[in-house]
Amino acid sequence: MKISLLISAIIVGIDAYFGFDQKEKIKVLTSEWEELKSAAIAKNVSTDPKATFSSQRVRSDSARAAREKAIGEFATELATLAQKMEAAQAEGDFNQSEMQKEVTDFLDKLTNMSPSDLKSLIKALSEDNSIKDETKRELVMMSIMMISSENPEAALALISESSKSLKLGDRNNHMLPMVIGQYAAKDPQAAAAWVVENSDQLGDRASQLILTVAQQGFEPALTMINALDPKEKNQSYHYLAMGVKAGDQDKFLAALDANNLTGVNRKTAIRSLVNSAFIKENFETASTWLESSDLSETDKKHIVENLHFHNVGDSAKEWLDWIGQQENNDNSTTRAASQILFGWTKNNFVAAGEWLQSQEAGPNKNRAIKTYAETLIPYEPAAAADWALTLPDGPERTQLLRNIHSSMKDQDLKAAFAEEHGITIESAE
Repeated sequence: MKISLLISAIIVGIDAYFGFDQKEKIKVLTSEWEELKSAAIAKNVSTDPKATFSSQRVRSDSARAAREKAIGEFATELATLAQKMEAAQAEGDFNQSEMQKEVTDFLDKLTNMSPSDLKSLIKALSEDNSIKDETKRELVMMSIMMISSENPEAALALISESSKSLKLGDRNNHMLPMVIGQYAAKDPQAAAAWVVENSDQLGDRASQLILTVAQQGFEPALTMINALDPKEKNQSYHYLAMGVKAGDQDKFLAALDANNLTGVNRKTAIRSLVNSAFIKENFETASTWLESSDLSETDKKHIVENLHFHNVGDSAKEWLDWIGQQENNDNSTTRAASQILFGWTKNNFVAAGEWLQSQEAGPNKNRAIKTYAETLIPYEPAAAADWALTLPDGPERTQLLRNIHSSMKDQDLKAAFAEEHGITIESAE
Protein backbone atom coordinates (compact mmCIF):
# COMPACT_ATOMS: atom_id res chain seq x y z
CA MET A 1 0.00 0.00 0.00
CA LYS A 2 1.39 3.40 -0.97
CA ILE A 3 1.46 5.82 1.97
CA SER A 4 3.76 8.51 3.35
CA LEU A 5 4.28 9.95 6.75
CA LEU A 6 1.02 11.78 6.00
CA ILE A 7 2.64 15.08 6.62
CA SER A 8 -0.07 17.03 4.79
CA ALA A 9 -2.91 15.16 6.49
CA ILE A 10 -1.40 15.69 9.93
CA ILE A 11 -1.13 19.41 9.31
CA VAL A 12 -4.73 19.65 8.15
CA GLY A 13 -6.04 17.42 10.97
CA ILE A 14 -4.30 19.28 13.74
CA ASP A 15 -5.43 22.59 12.25
CA ALA A 16 -9.08 21.56 12.27
CA TYR A 17 -9.01 19.95 15.71
CA PHE A 18 -7.25 22.57 17.75
CA GLY A 19 -8.28 25.74 15.92
CA PHE A 20 -4.94 27.50 16.50
CA ASP A 21 -4.36 30.81 14.86
CA GLN A 22 -2.22 30.85 11.78
CA LYS A 23 1.17 31.68 13.39
CA GLU A 24 0.76 29.27 16.26
CA LYS A 25 -0.21 26.49 13.89
CA ILE A 26 2.91 26.97 11.85
CA LYS A 27 5.14 27.03 14.91
CA VAL A 28 3.69 23.84 16.46
CA LEU A 29 3.45 21.92 13.21
CA THR A 30 7.00 22.81 12.23
CA SER A 31 8.26 21.50 15.55
CA GLU A 32 6.28 18.27 15.22
CA TRP A 33 7.42 17.81 11.64
CA GLU A 34 11.08 18.02 12.70
CA GLU A 35 10.46 15.41 15.40
CA LEU A 36 8.67 13.10 12.97
CA LYS A 37 11.41 13.52 10.39
CA SER A 38 14.13 12.68 12.92
CA ALA A 39 12.22 9.60 14.03
CA ALA A 40 11.68 8.51 10.43
CA ILE A 41 15.35 8.84 9.57
CA ALA A 42 16.33 6.86 12.66
CA LYS A 43 14.00 4.04 11.60
CA ASN A 44 15.12 4.16 7.97
CA VAL A 45 11.67 5.35 6.79
CA SER A 46 11.55 7.72 3.83
CA THR A 47 10.41 11.30 4.46
CA ASP A 48 9.30 11.60 0.85
CA PRO A 49 5.45 11.91 0.74
CA LYS A 50 5.49 9.76 -2.42
CA ALA A 51 7.59 7.00 -0.88
CA THR A 52 6.28 3.45 -0.70
CA PHE A 53 5.94 1.93 2.72
CA SER A 54 7.39 -1.59 3.02
CA SER A 55 6.36 -3.80 5.88
CA GLN A 56 9.00 -6.27 4.67
CA ARG A 57 11.70 -3.69 5.28
CA VAL A 58 10.48 -3.18 8.81
CA ARG A 59 10.52 -6.91 9.38
CA SER A 60 14.02 -7.14 7.85
CA ASP A 61 15.30 -4.40 10.11
CA SER A 62 13.81 -6.18 13.08
CA ALA A 63 15.30 -9.52 12.05
CA ARG A 64 18.70 -7.92 11.46
CA ALA A 65 18.65 -6.32 14.89
CA ALA A 66 17.70 -9.66 16.45
CA ARG A 67 20.47 -11.41 14.54
CA GLU A 68 23.06 -8.86 15.61
CA LYS A 69 21.94 -9.28 19.20
CA ALA A 70 22.24 -13.07 18.90
CA ILE A 71 25.73 -12.79 17.43
CA GLY A 72 26.74 -10.43 20.22
CA GLU A 73 25.48 -12.90 22.82
CA PHE A 74 27.29 -15.75 21.05
CA ALA A 75 30.51 -13.73 21.03
CA THR A 76 30.11 -13.20 24.77
CA GLU A 77 29.56 -16.94 25.30
CA LEU A 78 32.65 -17.69 23.27
CA ALA A 79 34.70 -15.17 25.23
CA THR A 80 33.55 -16.80 28.47
CA LEU A 81 34.47 -20.24 27.14
CA ALA A 82 37.90 -18.97 26.05
CA GLN A 83 38.55 -17.43 29.45
CA LYS A 84 37.48 -20.67 31.11
CA MET A 85 39.85 -22.67 28.92
CA GLU A 86 42.74 -20.30 29.60
CA ALA A 87 42.15 -20.43 33.36
CA ALA A 88 41.83 -24.23 33.42
CA GLN A 89 45.01 -24.63 31.41
CA ALA A 90 46.91 -22.22 33.66
CA GLU A 91 45.75 -24.06 36.81
CA GLY A 92 46.40 -27.50 35.32
CA ASP A 93 42.77 -28.46 35.85
CA PHE A 94 41.77 -29.14 32.28
CA ASN A 95 38.78 -31.50 31.93
CA GLN A 96 39.17 -32.46 28.28
CA SER A 97 35.82 -34.24 27.87
CA GLU A 98 33.89 -31.38 29.43
CA MET A 99 35.68 -28.78 27.36
CA GLN A 100 35.25 -30.87 24.24
CA LYS A 101 31.47 -30.90 24.75
CA GLU A 102 31.36 -27.13 25.16
CA VAL A 103 33.52 -26.63 22.09
CA THR A 104 31.31 -29.01 20.09
CA ASP A 105 28.23 -27.00 21.08
CA PHE A 106 30.02 -23.86 19.96
CA LEU A 107 30.88 -25.43 16.58
CA ASP A 108 27.31 -26.57 16.04
CA LYS A 109 26.18 -22.97 16.33
CA LEU A 110 29.04 -21.78 14.19
CA THR A 111 28.15 -24.01 11.25
CA ASN A 112 24.72 -22.39 11.02
CA MET A 113 26.17 -18.93 10.58
CA SER A 114 26.26 -17.12 7.26
CA PRO A 115 29.45 -15.44 6.00
CA SER A 116 28.09 -12.06 7.13
CA ASP A 117 27.37 -13.50 10.59
CA LEU A 118 30.91 -14.82 10.79
CA LYS A 119 32.27 -11.44 9.82
CA SER A 120 30.32 -9.82 12.66
CA LEU A 121 31.49 -12.52 15.06
CA ILE A 122 35.16 -12.06 14.21
CA LYS A 123 34.78 -8.31 14.60
CA ALA A 124 33.25 -8.80 18.05
CA LEU A 125 36.01 -11.21 19.06
CA SER A 126 38.80 -8.99 17.82
CA GLU A 127 37.43 -6.11 19.93
CA ASP A 128 37.13 -8.24 23.07
CA ASN A 129 40.21 -7.58 25.18
CA SER A 130 39.29 -10.27 27.72
CA ILE A 131 40.63 -13.01 25.39
CA LYS A 132 44.29 -13.48 24.54
CA ASP A 133 45.12 -12.95 20.88
CA GLU A 134 46.65 -16.41 20.55
CA THR A 135 43.49 -17.98 22.02
CA LYS A 136 41.37 -16.06 19.52
CA ARG A 137 43.51 -17.32 16.66
CA GLU A 138 43.33 -20.93 17.87
CA LEU A 139 39.55 -20.80 18.16
CA VAL A 140 39.24 -19.31 14.69
CA MET A 141 41.58 -21.88 13.13
CA MET A 142 39.65 -24.71 14.77
CA SER A 143 36.41 -23.21 13.50
CA ILE A 144 37.75 -22.94 9.97
CA MET A 145 38.85 -26.57 9.88
CA MET A 146 35.54 -27.79 11.30
CA ILE A 147 33.25 -25.91 8.92
CA SER A 148 35.38 -25.92 5.75
CA SER A 149 34.23 -29.29 4.43
CA GLU A 150 30.53 -28.45 4.72
CA ASN A 151 30.72 -24.73 4.06
CA PRO A 152 34.02 -23.77 2.43
CA GLU A 153 32.66 -20.39 1.36
CA ALA A 154 31.90 -19.52 4.98
CA ALA A 155 35.35 -20.77 5.98
CA LEU A 156 36.95 -18.49 3.39
CA ALA A 157 34.94 -15.57 4.74
CA LEU A 158 36.23 -16.45 8.18
CA ILE A 159 39.83 -16.56 6.94
CA SER A 160 39.45 -13.28 5.09
CA GLU A 161 37.99 -11.44 8.06
CA SER A 162 40.21 -12.94 10.74
CA SER A 163 43.36 -12.36 8.67
CA LYS A 164 42.78 -8.64 9.05
CA SER A 165 41.55 -8.40 12.62
CA LEU A 166 43.38 -11.32 14.25
CA LYS A 167 46.54 -11.29 12.11
CA LEU A 168 46.65 -14.99 11.26
CA GLY A 169 49.87 -14.49 9.28
CA ASP A 170 51.59 -17.70 8.13
CA ARG A 171 48.64 -19.79 9.30
CA ASN A 172 46.88 -18.73 6.10
CA ASN A 173 49.54 -20.45 4.02
CA HIS A 174 48.37 -23.78 5.44
CA MET A 175 44.63 -23.15 5.66
CA LEU A 176 43.96 -21.46 2.34
CA PRO A 177 45.00 -24.35 0.05
CA MET A 178 42.98 -26.77 2.21
CA VAL A 179 39.80 -24.69 2.11
CA ILE A 180 40.17 -23.72 -1.57
CA GLY A 181 40.64 -27.42 -2.38
CA GLN A 182 37.41 -28.30 -0.59
CA TYR A 183 35.61 -25.44 -2.31
CA ALA A 184 36.99 -26.46 -5.71
CA ALA A 185 35.84 -30.05 -5.14
CA LYS A 186 32.29 -28.76 -4.79
CA ASP A 187 32.41 -25.94 -7.33
CA PRO A 188 35.69 -25.31 -9.22
CA GLN A 189 34.37 -22.22 -10.99
CA ALA A 190 33.19 -20.62 -7.76
CA ALA A 191 36.50 -21.37 -6.05
CA ALA A 192 38.41 -19.84 -8.96
CA ALA A 193 36.14 -16.78 -8.87
CA TRP A 194 36.81 -16.33 -5.16
CA VAL A 195 40.57 -16.39 -5.67
CA VAL A 196 40.33 -13.86 -8.51
CA GLU A 197 38.06 -11.60 -6.46
CA ASN A 198 40.47 -11.65 -3.52
CA SER A 199 43.71 -11.64 -5.53
CA ASP A 200 44.76 -8.22 -4.23
CA GLN A 201 44.76 -9.52 -0.66
CA LEU A 202 46.28 -12.89 -1.57
CA GLY A 203 49.30 -11.52 -3.41
CA ASP A 204 51.67 -14.27 -4.59
CA ARG A 205 49.49 -16.91 -2.98
CA ALA A 206 46.84 -16.34 -5.65
CA SER A 207 48.97 -17.95 -8.37
CA GLN A 208 49.98 -20.77 -6.01
CA LEU A 209 46.30 -21.61 -5.46
CA ILE A 210 46.04 -22.40 -9.17
CA LEU A 211 47.48 -25.82 -8.31
CA THR A 212 44.68 -26.48 -5.84
CA VAL A 213 41.97 -25.51 -8.31
CA ALA A 214 43.67 -27.38 -11.17
CA GLN A 215 43.42 -30.62 -9.21
CA GLN A 216 39.64 -30.29 -9.57
CA GLY A 217 39.36 -28.65 -12.98
CA PHE A 218 41.80 -27.32 -15.58
CA GLU A 219 39.32 -24.96 -17.22
CA PRO A 220 38.67 -22.96 -14.02
CA ALA A 221 42.41 -22.87 -13.32
CA LEU A 222 43.14 -21.51 -16.80
CA THR A 223 40.39 -18.96 -16.31
CA MET A 224 42.12 -17.92 -13.11
CA ILE A 225 45.44 -17.48 -14.88
CA ASN A 226 43.84 -15.28 -17.53
CA ALA A 227 41.97 -13.22 -14.96
CA LEU A 228 44.84 -12.83 -12.52
CA ASP A 229 47.32 -11.91 -15.21
CA PRO A 230 50.25 -12.52 -12.82
CA LYS A 231 53.62 -10.98 -13.58
CA GLU A 232 55.21 -14.43 -13.65
CA LYS A 233 52.95 -16.38 -16.01
CA ASN A 234 55.50 -19.17 -16.22
CA GLN A 235 55.05 -19.87 -12.53
CA SER A 236 51.27 -19.99 -12.96
CA TYR A 237 51.46 -22.57 -15.76
CA HIS A 238 53.93 -24.50 -13.64
CA TYR A 239 51.34 -24.78 -10.86
CA LEU A 240 48.68 -25.67 -13.44
CA ALA A 241 50.67 -28.67 -14.69
CA MET A 242 51.46 -29.83 -11.17
CA GLY A 243 47.75 -30.49 -10.71
CA VAL A 244 47.75 -33.31 -13.29
CA LYS A 245 47.11 -36.77 -11.84
CA ALA A 246 47.19 -40.15 -13.60
CA GLY A 247 44.21 -40.26 -15.93
CA ASP A 248 44.03 -36.45 -16.25
CA GLN A 249 46.74 -36.00 -18.86
CA ASP A 250 44.41 -35.98 -21.88
CA LYS A 251 42.00 -33.58 -20.14
CA PHE A 252 44.97 -31.34 -19.47
CA LEU A 253 45.95 -31.29 -23.16
CA ALA A 254 42.34 -30.70 -24.18
CA ALA A 255 42.10 -27.72 -21.83
CA LEU A 256 45.30 -26.22 -23.27
CA ASP A 257 43.90 -26.64 -26.79
CA ALA A 258 40.49 -25.24 -25.84
CA ASN A 259 42.18 -22.13 -24.45
CA ASN A 260 44.43 -21.80 -27.52
CA LEU A 261 47.54 -21.96 -25.38
CA THR A 262 50.53 -21.74 -27.69
CA GLY A 263 54.13 -20.63 -27.82
CA VAL A 264 56.12 -20.08 -24.64
CA ASN A 265 53.10 -20.48 -22.37
CA ARG A 266 52.22 -23.91 -23.78
CA LYS A 267 55.85 -25.00 -23.65
CA THR A 268 56.03 -24.02 -19.97
CA ALA A 269 52.82 -25.86 -19.13
CA ILE A 270 53.93 -28.99 -21.00
CA ARG A 271 57.47 -28.98 -19.58
CA SER A 272 56.09 -28.60 -16.06
CA LEU A 273 54.24 -31.91 -16.35
CA VAL A 274 57.42 -33.56 -15.08
CA ASN A 275 56.63 -32.09 -11.65
CA SER A 276 53.17 -33.63 -11.52
CA ALA A 277 52.20 -36.78 -9.64
CA PHE A 278 51.37 -38.28 -13.04
CA ILE A 279 55.06 -38.39 -14.03
CA LYS A 280 56.59 -38.86 -10.59
CA GLU A 281 54.48 -41.78 -9.45
CA ASN A 282 53.41 -43.62 -12.62
CA PHE A 283 56.32 -44.66 -14.83
CA GLU A 284 54.36 -47.27 -16.80
CA THR A 285 51.39 -45.00 -17.48
CA ALA A 286 53.52 -41.93 -18.16
CA SER A 287 55.99 -43.63 -20.51
CA THR A 288 53.17 -45.32 -22.45
CA TRP A 289 51.38 -42.00 -22.83
CA LEU A 290 54.56 -40.31 -24.04
CA GLU A 291 54.68 -42.80 -26.89
CA SER A 292 51.00 -42.41 -27.80
CA SER A 293 49.90 -40.84 -31.06
CA ASP A 294 47.80 -38.30 -29.13
CA LEU A 295 50.94 -36.45 -28.09
CA SER A 296 52.78 -34.38 -30.65
CA GLU A 297 56.51 -34.84 -31.11
CA THR A 298 57.06 -31.24 -30.00
CA ASP A 299 55.15 -31.74 -26.76
CA LYS A 300 56.91 -35.02 -26.12
CA LYS A 301 60.30 -33.40 -26.64
CA HIS A 302 59.47 -30.60 -24.18
CA ILE A 303 58.53 -33.14 -21.51
CA VAL A 304 61.47 -35.50 -22.01
CA GLU A 305 64.15 -32.80 -22.02
CA ASN A 306 62.93 -31.55 -18.65
CA LEU A 307 63.18 -34.90 -16.83
CA HIS A 308 65.48 -34.78 -13.79
CA PHE A 309 66.25 -37.19 -10.99
CA HIS A 310 64.03 -35.21 -8.59
CA ASN A 311 61.13 -35.77 -11.02
CA VAL A 312 61.56 -39.52 -11.40
CA GLY A 313 63.11 -40.53 -8.07
CA ASP A 314 62.74 -44.25 -7.47
CA SER A 315 62.08 -44.86 -11.17
CA ALA A 316 65.44 -43.49 -12.33
CA LYS A 317 66.56 -46.86 -13.70
CA GLU A 318 63.30 -47.40 -15.61
CA TRP A 319 63.38 -43.93 -17.13
CA LEU A 320 67.03 -44.28 -18.17
CA ASP A 321 66.27 -47.62 -19.81
CA TRP A 322 63.24 -46.09 -21.58
CA ILE A 323 65.31 -43.15 -22.84
CA GLY A 324 67.96 -45.54 -24.17
CA GLN A 325 65.32 -47.46 -26.13
CA GLN A 326 64.01 -44.41 -27.99
CA GLU A 327 64.57 -44.63 -31.72
CA ASN A 328 65.00 -40.89 -32.13
CA ASN A 329 67.85 -40.11 -29.78
CA ASP A 330 68.38 -36.37 -29.96
CA ASN A 331 69.38 -33.49 -27.72
CA SER A 332 66.26 -33.91 -25.58
CA THR A 333 66.95 -37.56 -24.72
CA THR A 334 70.68 -36.94 -24.24
CA ARG A 335 69.92 -34.08 -21.90
CA ALA A 336 67.35 -36.08 -19.93
CA ALA A 337 69.68 -39.06 -19.47
CA SER A 338 72.46 -36.81 -18.24
CA GLN A 339 70.17 -34.96 -15.79
CA ILE A 340 68.71 -38.14 -14.32
CA LEU A 341 72.06 -39.91 -14.02
CA PHE A 342 73.69 -36.85 -12.44
CA GLY A 343 71.09 -36.72 -9.66
CA TRP A 344 71.01 -40.48 -9.19
CA THR A 345 74.81 -40.60 -8.86
CA LYS A 346 74.76 -37.92 -6.17
CA ASN A 347 71.95 -39.73 -4.37
CA ASN A 348 73.26 -43.30 -4.67
CA PHE A 349 76.44 -43.67 -6.74
CA VAL A 350 76.62 -47.42 -6.04
CA ALA A 351 73.20 -48.14 -7.58
CA ALA A 352 73.89 -45.78 -10.46
CA GLY A 353 77.25 -47.45 -11.06
CA GLU A 354 75.66 -50.91 -11.12
CA TRP A 355 73.16 -49.74 -13.73
CA LEU A 356 75.94 -48.19 -15.81
CA GLN A 357 77.99 -51.37 -15.58
CA SER A 358 75.11 -53.36 -17.11
CA GLN A 359 74.75 -51.14 -20.21
CA GLU A 360 75.88 -52.24 -23.63
CA ALA A 361 78.99 -50.59 -25.04
CA GLY A 362 78.31 -47.75 -27.40
CA PRO A 363 77.81 -43.98 -27.68
CA ASN A 364 74.97 -43.90 -25.12
CA LYS A 365 77.08 -45.70 -22.53
CA ASN A 366 80.08 -43.46 -23.20
CA ARG A 367 77.97 -40.34 -22.62
CA ALA A 368 76.64 -41.89 -19.41
CA ILE A 369 80.19 -42.75 -18.23
CA LYS A 370 81.27 -39.16 -18.81
CA THR A 371 78.33 -37.82 -16.74
CA TYR A 372 78.87 -40.42 -14.02
CA ALA A 373 82.62 -39.78 -13.73
CA GLU A 374 82.23 -36.00 -13.71
CA THR A 375 79.67 -36.28 -10.92
CA LEU A 376 81.99 -38.50 -8.87
CA ILE A 377 85.02 -36.17 -9.11
CA PRO A 378 84.36 -34.11 -5.92
CA TYR A 379 83.55 -37.22 -3.87
CA GLU A 380 85.48 -40.16 -5.32
CA PRO A 381 88.22 -38.90 -7.67
CA ALA A 382 89.93 -42.30 -7.81
CA ALA A 383 86.70 -44.02 -8.87
CA ALA A 384 86.07 -41.22 -11.36
CA ALA A 385 89.50 -41.88 -12.87
CA ASP A 386 88.79 -45.61 -13.17
CA TRP A 387 85.59 -44.86 -15.08
CA ALA A 388 87.34 -42.27 -17.25
CA LEU A 389 89.82 -44.90 -18.35
CA THR A 390 86.97 -47.07 -19.71
CA LEU A 391 86.27 -44.44 -22.34
CA PRO A 392 87.87 -44.78 -25.78
CA ASP A 393 91.15 -42.93 -26.09
CA GLY A 394 90.42 -39.45 -27.37
CA PRO A 395 89.70 -35.81 -26.48
CA GLU A 396 86.77 -36.54 -24.12
CA ARG A 397 88.78 -39.05 -22.08
CA THR A 398 91.79 -36.70 -21.94
CA GLN A 399 89.65 -33.74 -20.81
CA LEU A 400 87.97 -35.85 -18.13
CA LEU A 401 91.34 -36.91 -16.72
CA ARG A 402 92.47 -33.28 -16.71
CA ASN A 403 89.35 -32.28 -14.77
CA ILE A 404 90.08 -34.97 -12.19
CA HIS A 405 93.68 -33.78 -11.92
CA SER A 406 92.58 -30.14 -11.42
CA SER A 407 90.24 -31.12 -8.59
CA MET A 408 93.00 -32.73 -6.49
CA LYS A 409 94.19 -30.80 -3.42
CA ASP A 410 97.11 -32.97 -2.35
CA GLN A 411 100.08 -31.84 -4.46
CA ASP A 412 101.94 -35.15 -4.21
CA LEU A 413 98.90 -37.14 -5.35
CA LYS A 414 98.29 -34.58 -8.04
CA ALA A 415 101.84 -34.93 -9.36
CA ALA A 416 101.66 -38.72 -9.30
CA PHE A 417 98.31 -38.67 -11.15
CA ALA A 418 99.70 -36.34 -13.82
CA GLU A 419 102.73 -38.59 -14.36
CA GLU A 420 100.59 -41.76 -14.51
CA HIS A 421 98.22 -40.36 -17.10
CA GLY A 422 100.63 -38.25 -19.09
CA ILE A 423 99.13 -34.92 -17.99
CA THR A 424 101.46 -31.96 -18.14
CA ILE A 425 100.98 -29.00 -15.80
CA GLU A 426 100.69 -26.65 -18.77
CA SER A 427 97.97 -28.69 -20.42
CA ALA A 428 96.08 -29.28 -17.18
CA GLU A 429 95.94 -25.66 -15.99
